[in-house]
Amino acid sequence: MYEQIYQWLSTQFVDNEMFIGVITASSIGTALYLARAFPATLWRLALRHATVTLEVDNTDPGFDWIKVWLARHPYVRRSRKLRLSGRHHRPDPGQSGESESWDLVPGEGRHVFMHNRRPVMLSYWIDTENSKGQFLRQHFHLRTVGRGQEFLRSLVEEAATLCTEDENVRVHDWRSGYWELSCRKRPRPMDSVILPREQADRLIADAQWFFGAGDWYAERGIPYRRGFLFSGPPGTGKSSVVLALASHLGKPVYALNLASVSQDSVLMEAFAEVPRDAILLVEDIDAIRIAKSRTGDQDKKDTSQGGGFTTLSGLLNAIDGVAAPEGRLLVMTSNHPEHLDPALIRPGRIDLHEWFDLLGPDEIRRMFLRFHPGREADAVRFAQAIGRPISPAELQCTLLAGDPFEVGDVLDTDAVEIANVPAAAE
Repeated sequence: MYEQIYQWLSTQFVDNEMFIGVITASSIGTALYLARAFPATLWRLALRHATVTLEVDNTDPGFDWIKVWLARHPYVRRSRKLRLSGRHHRPDPGQSGESESWDLVPGEGRHVFMHNRRPVMLSYWIDTENSKGQFLRQHFHLRTVGRGQEFLRSLVEEAATLCTEDENVRVHDWRSGYWELSCRKRPRPMDSVILPREQADRLIADAQWFFGAGDWYAERGIPYRRGFLFSGPPGTGKSSVVLALASHLGKPVYALNLASVSQDSVLMEAFAEVPRDAILLVEDIDAIRIAKSRTGDQDKKDTSQGGGFTTLSGLLNAIDGVAAPEGRLLVMTSNHPEHLDPALIRPGRIDLHEWFDLLGPDEIRRMFLRFHPGREADAVRFAQAIGRPISPAELQCTLLAGDPFEVGDVLDTDAVEIANVPAAAE
Protein backbone atom coordinates (compact mmCIF):
# COMPACT_ATOMS: atom_id res chain seq x y z
CA MET A 1 0.00 0.00 0.00
CA TYR A 2 2.85 2.36 0.82
CA GLU A 3 4.39 1.74 -2.58
CA GLN A 4 1.13 2.65 -4.29
CA ILE A 5 0.88 5.91 -2.31
CA TYR A 6 4.48 6.74 -3.16
CA GLN A 7 3.93 6.09 -6.87
CA TRP A 8 0.76 8.24 -6.86
CA LEU A 9 2.53 11.14 -5.17
CA SER A 10 5.43 10.83 -7.60
CA THR A 11 3.04 10.99 -10.52
CA GLN A 12 1.26 14.03 -9.09
CA PHE A 13 4.52 15.90 -8.56
CA VAL A 14 5.58 15.22 -12.15
CA ASP A 15 2.35 15.53 -14.13
CA ASN A 16 -0.15 17.56 -11.98
CA GLU A 17 0.72 21.26 -12.04
CA MET A 18 -2.24 22.21 -9.83
CA PHE A 19 -1.12 19.80 -7.14
CA ILE A 20 2.39 21.19 -7.33
CA GLY A 21 1.03 24.74 -6.99
CA VAL A 22 -1.07 23.91 -3.96
CA ILE A 23 1.81 22.18 -2.19
CA THR A 24 4.19 25.02 -3.01
CA ALA A 25 1.78 27.71 -1.81
CA SER A 26 1.10 25.82 1.41
CA SER A 27 4.81 25.39 2.07
CA ILE A 28 5.52 29.08 1.49
CA GLY A 29 2.62 30.10 3.77
CA THR A 30 3.79 27.80 6.52
CA ALA A 31 7.35 29.10 6.24
CA LEU A 32 6.18 32.72 6.37
CA TYR A 33 3.99 32.04 9.41
CA LEU A 34 6.84 30.35 11.25
CA ALA A 35 9.20 33.15 10.28
CA ARG A 36 6.79 35.76 11.58
CA ALA A 37 6.14 33.88 14.86
CA PHE A 38 9.81 33.09 15.43
CA PRO A 39 10.75 36.48 16.94
CA ALA A 40 7.79 36.34 19.34
CA THR A 41 8.64 32.78 20.32
CA LEU A 42 12.28 33.72 20.78
CA TRP A 43 11.23 36.75 22.88
CA ARG A 44 9.03 34.62 25.13
CA LEU A 45 11.86 32.14 25.64
CA ALA A 46 14.23 34.97 26.50
CA LEU A 47 11.79 36.42 29.03
CA ARG A 48 11.20 33.03 30.58
CA HIS A 49 14.86 32.10 31.01
CA ALA A 50 16.61 35.47 31.43
CA THR A 51 14.25 37.43 33.69
CA VAL A 52 12.63 37.10 37.12
CA THR A 53 9.09 38.29 37.91
CA LEU A 54 7.06 39.37 40.92
CA GLU A 55 3.27 39.49 41.09
CA VAL A 56 1.18 41.09 43.83
CA ASP A 57 -2.49 42.06 44.03
CA ASN A 58 -4.36 44.41 46.31
CA THR A 59 -5.52 41.66 48.65
CA ASP A 60 -1.94 41.57 49.97
CA PRO A 61 -0.43 44.30 52.19
CA GLY A 62 2.58 44.34 49.88
CA PHE A 63 0.45 45.94 47.16
CA ASP A 64 0.30 49.19 49.14
CA TRP A 65 4.05 49.03 49.74
CA ILE A 66 4.71 48.83 46.00
CA LYS A 67 2.16 51.54 45.26
CA VAL A 68 3.72 53.99 47.72
CA TRP A 69 7.20 53.10 46.40
CA LEU A 70 6.10 53.76 42.82
CA ALA A 71 4.55 57.09 43.83
CA ARG A 72 7.95 58.17 45.20
CA HIS A 73 9.99 56.85 42.26
CA PRO A 74 11.50 59.42 39.84
CA TYR A 75 9.87 57.59 36.91
CA VAL A 76 6.45 58.98 37.90
CA ARG A 77 7.62 62.53 37.20
CA ARG A 78 8.23 61.77 33.52
CA SER A 79 5.59 59.12 32.88
CA ARG A 80 2.74 60.11 30.56
CA LYS A 81 0.37 57.40 31.76
CA LEU A 82 -0.67 58.14 35.33
CA ARG A 83 -3.39 57.29 37.82
CA LEU A 84 -4.59 59.42 40.73
CA SER A 85 -4.44 57.68 44.10
CA GLY A 86 -5.75 59.73 46.99
CA ARG A 87 -8.05 57.50 49.00
CA HIS A 88 -5.44 56.15 51.39
CA HIS A 89 -3.79 59.48 52.08
CA ARG A 90 -6.67 61.64 53.17
CA PRO A 91 -5.81 63.90 56.12
CA ASP A 92 -7.66 63.88 59.40
CA PRO A 93 -10.23 66.62 59.97
CA GLY A 94 -8.41 69.78 60.94
CA GLN A 95 -5.08 68.59 59.59
CA SER A 96 -3.05 71.27 57.85
CA GLY A 97 -2.56 71.08 54.12
CA GLU A 98 1.21 70.85 54.34
CA SER A 99 1.23 67.24 53.15
CA GLU A 100 -0.45 66.19 49.95
CA SER A 101 -3.57 64.09 50.33
CA TRP A 102 -3.06 62.33 46.99
CA ASP A 103 -0.40 60.59 44.93
CA LEU A 104 0.27 59.98 41.26
CA VAL A 105 1.15 56.39 40.39
CA PRO A 106 1.71 54.61 37.05
CA GLY A 107 -1.55 54.07 35.20
CA GLU A 108 -3.01 50.91 33.73
CA GLY A 109 -0.80 49.25 31.12
CA ARG A 110 2.94 48.62 30.71
CA HIS A 111 5.82 50.76 31.93
CA VAL A 112 9.60 50.44 31.63
CA PHE A 113 12.01 52.35 33.87
CA MET A 114 15.44 52.04 35.46
CA HIS A 115 16.05 51.37 39.13
CA ASN A 116 19.54 50.98 40.57
CA ARG A 117 20.89 50.71 37.00
CA ARG A 118 18.64 47.81 36.08
CA PRO A 119 15.57 47.88 33.84
CA VAL A 120 12.22 47.18 35.47
CA MET A 121 9.16 46.29 33.40
CA LEU A 122 5.93 47.08 35.26
CA SER A 123 2.43 46.03 34.29
CA TYR A 124 -0.63 47.26 36.16
CA TRP A 125 -4.14 46.09 35.37
CA ILE A 126 -7.59 45.72 36.91
CA ASP A 127 -9.12 42.24 36.87
CA THR A 128 -12.78 43.09 36.28
CA GLU A 129 -13.87 39.44 36.14
CA ASN A 130 -12.76 38.76 39.72
CA SER A 131 -13.90 42.10 41.14
CA LYS A 132 -16.84 42.15 43.54
CA GLY A 133 -19.10 45.15 43.97
CA GLN A 134 -16.99 48.19 44.78
CA PHE A 135 -13.91 46.02 45.26
CA LEU A 136 -11.65 46.12 42.20
CA ARG A 137 -9.01 43.39 42.05
CA GLN A 138 -5.81 45.19 41.04
CA HIS A 139 -2.48 43.64 40.04
CA PHE A 140 1.15 44.71 39.82
CA HIS A 141 3.53 42.58 37.73
CA LEU A 142 7.22 43.48 37.94
CA ARG A 143 9.94 41.93 35.78
CA THR A 144 13.68 42.56 35.68
CA VAL A 145 16.71 41.12 33.91
CA GLY A 146 18.56 38.30 35.65
CA ARG A 147 17.87 34.92 37.18
CA GLY A 148 18.35 35.68 40.88
CA GLN A 149 15.76 37.06 43.29
CA GLU A 150 18.08 39.47 45.10
CA PHE A 151 17.12 42.57 43.11
CA LEU A 152 13.36 42.15 43.55
CA ARG A 153 13.79 41.20 47.20
CA SER A 154 15.73 44.40 47.84
CA LEU A 155 13.05 46.36 45.97
CA VAL A 156 10.32 44.94 48.21
CA GLU A 157 12.40 45.61 51.34
CA GLU A 158 12.93 49.19 50.18
CA ALA A 159 9.19 49.61 49.63
CA ALA A 160 8.33 48.06 53.01
CA THR A 161 10.87 50.29 54.76
CA LEU A 162 9.42 53.35 53.07
CA CYS A 163 5.99 52.52 54.48
CA THR A 164 7.40 51.64 57.90
CA GLU A 165 9.12 55.01 58.15
CA ASP A 166 5.78 56.72 57.61
CA GLU A 167 4.85 58.10 61.02
CA ASN A 168 1.12 57.91 60.31
CA VAL A 169 -0.77 54.94 61.72
CA ARG A 170 -2.10 52.70 58.96
CA VAL A 171 -5.63 51.48 59.68
CA HIS A 172 -6.95 48.52 57.68
CA ASP A 173 -10.55 47.29 57.39
CA TRP A 174 -11.76 43.82 56.38
CA ARG A 175 -13.90 44.18 53.25
CA SER A 176 -15.20 41.56 50.83
CA GLY A 177 -12.62 38.97 51.77
CA TYR A 178 -9.45 41.05 52.07
CA TRP A 179 -7.79 43.70 54.22
CA GLU A 180 -7.95 47.18 52.70
CA LEU A 181 -5.93 50.17 53.84
CA SER A 182 -8.77 52.51 54.76
CA CYS A 183 -6.83 55.51 56.07
CA ARG A 184 -3.64 56.81 57.59
CA LYS A 185 -4.21 58.42 60.97
CA ARG A 186 -1.97 61.09 62.40
CA PRO A 187 0.04 59.77 65.36
CA ARG A 188 -1.66 60.27 68.70
CA PRO A 189 0.57 60.78 71.74
CA MET A 190 -0.07 58.36 74.56
CA ASP A 191 -0.45 61.21 77.03
CA SER A 192 -3.31 62.63 74.94
CA VAL A 193 -5.46 59.79 76.31
CA ILE A 194 -6.25 60.63 79.91
CA LEU A 195 -5.60 57.50 81.95
CA PRO A 196 -4.24 56.85 85.41
CA ARG A 197 -0.48 57.11 84.93
CA GLU A 198 0.25 53.61 86.18
CA GLN A 199 -2.32 52.15 83.77
CA ALA A 200 -0.79 53.88 80.74
CA ASP A 201 2.71 52.77 81.78
CA ARG A 202 1.50 49.20 82.26
CA LEU A 203 -0.08 49.04 78.80
CA ILE A 204 2.99 50.44 77.05
CA ALA A 205 5.39 48.14 78.90
CA ASP A 206 3.30 45.04 78.24
CA ALA A 207 2.85 45.72 74.52
CA GLN A 208 6.51 46.66 74.01
CA TRP A 209 7.64 43.51 75.74
CA PHE A 210 5.35 41.33 73.64
CA PHE A 211 6.47 42.68 70.26
CA GLY A 212 10.10 42.09 71.22
CA ALA A 213 9.63 38.66 72.83
CA GLY A 214 9.37 36.39 69.79
CA ASP A 215 12.53 34.45 70.71
CA TRP A 216 11.40 34.17 74.32
CA TYR A 217 8.15 32.50 73.24
CA ALA A 218 9.96 30.22 70.80
CA GLU A 219 12.50 29.04 73.39
CA ARG A 220 9.67 27.96 75.68
CA GLY A 221 7.52 26.43 72.97
CA ILE A 222 4.66 28.84 73.65
CA PRO A 223 2.46 30.19 70.81
CA TYR A 224 3.53 33.77 70.14
CA ARG A 225 0.19 35.44 70.90
CA ARG A 226 -1.16 37.93 73.38
CA GLY A 227 -4.62 39.33 73.97
CA PHE A 228 -5.91 42.48 75.64
CA LEU A 229 -9.50 43.21 76.69
CA PHE A 230 -10.37 46.88 77.12
CA SER A 231 -13.68 47.32 78.92
CA GLY A 232 -15.56 50.15 80.51
CA PRO A 233 -18.50 52.52 80.03
CA PRO A 234 -19.06 54.08 76.59
CA GLY A 235 -16.89 57.08 75.83
CA THR A 236 -14.03 56.17 78.15
CA GLY A 237 -11.43 56.07 75.37
CA LYS A 238 -10.98 52.36 74.71
CA SER A 239 -10.54 52.78 70.95
CA SER A 240 -8.48 55.94 71.44
CA VAL A 241 -6.05 53.99 73.60
CA VAL A 242 -5.58 51.48 70.77
CA LEU A 243 -4.69 54.26 68.33
CA ALA A 244 -2.35 55.90 70.84
CA LEU A 245 -0.71 52.56 71.59
CA ALA A 246 -0.25 51.87 67.86
CA SER A 247 1.25 55.35 67.43
CA HIS A 248 3.65 54.82 70.31
CA LEU A 249 4.76 51.40 69.05
CA GLY A 250 4.73 52.24 65.34
CA LYS A 251 2.38 49.35 64.51
CA PRO A 252 -0.50 49.16 61.99
CA VAL A 253 -4.06 48.51 63.16
CA TYR A 254 -6.33 45.90 61.55
CA ALA A 255 -9.91 46.66 62.60
CA LEU A 256 -12.33 43.76 62.25
CA ASN A 257 -16.09 44.30 62.43
CA LEU A 258 -17.53 40.89 63.28
CA ALA A 259 -20.90 41.97 61.90
CA SER A 260 -19.37 41.99 58.42
CA VAL A 261 -18.13 38.39 58.66
CA SER A 262 -20.59 35.88 57.24
CA GLN A 263 -19.14 32.53 58.31
CA ASP A 264 -16.42 30.86 60.36
CA SER A 265 -14.17 30.16 57.38
CA VAL A 266 -14.14 33.86 56.47
CA LEU A 267 -13.39 34.73 60.10
CA MET A 268 -10.42 32.35 60.07
CA GLU A 269 -9.20 33.91 56.84
CA ALA A 270 -9.46 37.43 58.26
CA PHE A 271 -7.41 36.49 61.34
CA ALA A 272 -4.87 34.52 59.29
CA GLU A 273 -4.15 37.39 56.91
CA VAL A 274 -3.22 39.86 59.64
CA PRO A 275 0.58 40.21 59.34
CA ARG A 276 3.02 39.88 62.20
CA ASP A 277 3.90 42.97 64.23
CA ALA A 278 0.38 44.35 63.96
CA ILE A 279 -2.53 45.10 66.27
CA LEU A 280 -5.79 43.27 65.51
CA LEU A 281 -8.72 45.27 66.90
CA VAL A 282 -12.18 43.77 67.46
CA GLU A 283 -14.45 46.50 68.82
CA ASP A 284 -17.64 46.06 70.84
CA ILE A 285 -17.28 42.30 71.02
CA ASP A 286 -20.25 42.09 73.40
CA ALA A 287 -22.58 43.63 70.78
CA ILE A 288 -22.34 40.52 68.56
CA ARG A 289 -24.34 37.72 70.16
CA ILE A 290 -22.56 34.89 68.42
CA ALA A 291 -23.60 31.34 69.30
CA LYS A 292 -22.98 30.38 72.90
CA SER A 293 -23.10 26.69 72.02
CA ARG A 294 -20.21 25.07 70.19
CA THR A 295 -22.48 22.69 68.32
CA GLY A 296 -23.19 25.19 65.56
CA ASP A 297 -26.97 24.71 65.82
CA GLN A 298 -28.68 27.02 63.35
CA ASP A 299 -31.30 28.16 65.87
CA LYS A 300 -28.56 29.48 68.13
CA LYS A 301 -26.80 31.52 65.50
CA ASP A 302 -27.40 35.22 65.62
CA THR A 303 -28.30 36.83 62.32
CA SER A 304 -30.50 39.60 63.69
CA GLN A 305 -27.56 41.80 64.62
CA GLY A 306 -25.35 41.04 61.67
CA GLY A 307 -23.54 38.10 63.25
CA GLY A 308 -24.11 36.03 60.12
CA PHE A 309 -23.25 32.40 60.59
CA THR A 310 -20.17 32.91 62.73
CA THR A 311 -20.09 30.88 65.92
CA LEU A 312 -18.33 31.17 69.23
CA SER A 313 -16.37 28.05 68.36
CA GLY A 314 -15.21 29.66 65.12
CA LEU A 315 -14.08 32.79 66.96
CA LEU A 316 -12.19 30.77 69.57
CA ASN A 317 -10.40 28.77 66.87
CA ALA A 318 -9.51 31.96 65.02
CA ILE A 319 -7.95 33.38 68.19
CA ASP A 320 -5.86 30.43 69.33
CA GLY A 321 -6.70 27.35 67.27
CA VAL A 322 -4.11 25.16 65.58
CA ALA A 323 -4.17 27.34 62.45
CA ALA A 324 -4.35 30.67 64.31
CA PRO A 325 -1.63 33.16 63.34
CA GLU A 326 1.08 34.37 65.68
CA GLY A 327 3.02 37.55 66.26
CA ARG A 328 0.11 39.97 66.44
CA LEU A 329 -1.51 41.63 69.45
CA LEU A 330 -5.26 41.02 69.74
CA VAL A 331 -7.26 43.82 71.38
CA MET A 332 -10.98 43.45 72.04
CA THR A 333 -13.17 46.22 73.44
CA SER A 334 -16.40 45.78 75.37
CA ASN A 335 -18.87 48.00 77.19
CA HIS A 336 -20.26 45.01 79.08
CA PRO A 337 -17.58 42.37 79.74
CA GLU A 338 -19.98 40.51 82.03
CA HIS A 339 -21.95 39.49 78.93
CA LEU A 340 -18.98 37.73 77.31
CA ASP A 341 -18.67 33.97 77.31
CA PRO A 342 -16.07 32.89 79.90
CA ALA A 343 -14.31 30.77 77.28
CA LEU A 344 -13.66 33.87 75.19
CA ILE A 345 -11.85 35.79 77.92
CA ARG A 346 -10.07 33.01 79.76
CA PRO A 347 -6.29 33.32 80.36
CA GLY A 348 -4.40 32.36 77.24
CA ARG A 349 -6.88 34.16 75.03
CA ILE A 350 -7.08 37.35 77.08
CA ASP A 351 -3.86 37.91 79.01
CA LEU A 352 -4.53 41.45 80.21
CA HIS A 353 -7.93 42.87 81.14
CA GLU A 354 -7.96 46.64 81.59
CA TRP A 355 -10.96 48.54 82.92
CA PHE A 356 -11.35 52.13 81.70
CA ASP A 357 -13.35 54.07 84.24
CA LEU A 358 -14.93 57.50 84.22
CA LEU A 359 -12.58 60.37 84.93
CA GLY A 360 -11.96 61.47 88.49
CA PRO A 361 -10.77 64.90 89.70
CA ASP A 362 -7.10 64.33 88.81
CA GLU A 363 -7.90 63.11 85.30
CA ILE A 364 -10.35 66.01 84.77
CA ARG A 365 -7.62 68.43 85.82
CA ARG A 366 -5.10 66.86 83.42
CA MET A 367 -7.55 66.94 80.53
CA PHE A 368 -8.32 70.62 81.18
CA LEU A 369 -4.60 71.33 80.98
CA ARG A 370 -4.44 69.59 77.59
CA PHE A 371 -6.78 72.29 76.29
CA HIS A 372 -5.51 75.17 78.44
CA PRO A 373 -1.82 74.61 79.24
CA GLY A 374 -0.35 76.42 82.21
CA ARG A 375 -3.65 77.18 83.94
CA GLU A 376 -3.14 74.86 86.88
CA ALA A 377 -5.30 76.80 89.33
CA ASP A 378 -8.18 76.98 86.86
CA ALA A 379 -7.81 73.26 86.19
CA VAL A 380 -8.27 72.46 89.88
CA ARG A 381 -11.30 74.76 90.15
CA PHE A 382 -12.79 73.23 87.00
CA ALA A 383 -12.42 69.69 88.38
CA GLN A 384 -14.09 70.78 91.61
CA ALA A 385 -16.94 72.38 89.66
CA ILE A 386 -17.60 69.23 87.67
CA GLY A 387 -17.99 67.42 90.97
CA ARG A 388 -18.75 63.96 89.57
CA PRO A 389 -17.15 61.21 87.49
CA ILE A 390 -17.43 61.97 83.78
CA SER A 391 -16.47 60.18 80.57
CA PRO A 392 -13.58 61.55 78.49
CA ALA A 393 -15.92 61.92 75.52
CA GLU A 394 -18.38 64.07 77.47
CA LEU A 395 -15.63 66.16 79.01
CA GLN A 396 -14.02 66.70 75.62
CA CYS A 397 -17.30 68.06 74.24
CA THR A 398 -17.42 70.46 77.18
CA LEU A 399 -13.90 71.72 76.57
CA LEU A 400 -14.38 71.96 72.81
CA ALA A 401 -17.31 74.32 73.40
CA GLY A 402 -14.87 76.97 74.62
CA ASP A 403 -13.23 78.21 77.77
CA PRO A 404 -15.66 77.11 80.53
CA PHE A 405 -14.64 80.14 82.59
CA GLU A 406 -15.95 82.40 79.82
CA VAL A 407 -18.80 80.66 78.00
CA GLY A 408 -19.88 77.99 80.46
CA ASP A 409 -20.16 74.35 79.53
CA VAL A 410 -22.75 71.86 78.40
CA LEU A 411 -23.16 70.42 81.87
CA ASP A 412 -25.34 71.74 84.66
CA THR A 413 -22.57 74.12 85.69
CA ASP A 414 -22.38 77.56 84.10
CA ALA A 415 -19.45 79.93 83.82
CA VAL A 416 -20.45 81.92 86.91
CA GLU A 417 -20.64 78.82 89.11
CA ILE A 418 -17.24 77.65 87.89
CA ALA A 419 -15.72 81.06 88.47
CA ASN A 420 -17.07 81.09 92.03
CA VAL A 421 -15.26 77.89 92.98
CA PRO A 422 -12.41 79.00 95.26
CA ALA A 423 -8.94 78.47 93.89
CA ALA A 424 -6.85 75.80 95.54
CA ALA A 425 -3.96 76.94 97.64
CA GLU A 426 -0.76 76.79 95.65
